[in-house]
Amino acid sequence: MKLRALALSGVALLAVLPLTAGTAEAAAKCPNGNVCGWTQPNFAGHESDVFQPTSGCNGFDSDARSVSNQQWHRVTVYSDTGCYGEHFDLTQGQYSAKTPWPVKSIAVWGPDQ
Repeated sequence: MKLRALALSGVALLAVLPLTAGTAEAAAKCPNGNVCGWTQPNFAGHESDVFQPTSGCNGFDSDARSVSNQQWHRVTVYSDTGCYGEHFDLTQGQYSAKTPWPVKSIAVWGPDQ
């Protein structure tokens, strides 16, 4: 019984903790309406891109190891140029602090797609 009460106390404590630094940092470092990429995990290293991409496939200037989507549309990030290879989606406000591979291109899914 004491163990259960201790576990519930731990869950309650976790529920009141603020957002992680990574969450706030991803949004703060990437201006609203943009997709951003960094050459190192956890939004570190050289900021490889900060741009308002157009619908369709967009290349990154250099490989990104963390990305943030502060755009209004869903984006798909790809491991190869030309929007090919391994991929995953990021909806508005989502980010990846450590991508599973270097991101080389993204597709923006706008209202016309």
